[in-house]
Amino acid sequence: MDEKSQENELAQPVATVSKAILNSFLEELAKTEGFADAAANLRKAVIDDGVFAEPVIRAAIFPDAS
Repeated sequence: MDEKSQENELAQPVATVSKAILNSFLEELAKTEGFADAAANLRKAVIDDGVFAEPVIRAAIFPDAS
């Protein structure tokens, strides 16, 4: 592997910084008693679907409060 291709490989981030921070937060939240479901719902809404709208976040955290 030449030097140029190594630089390109190292320069490509696996994920964005914000995504990495959110992932860390959601992993810790999932470990907290009573928040595993909320963490999974938030992960799906924010990370997987990319939605940051308040109603979607609220529904992910409080699914029974319709």
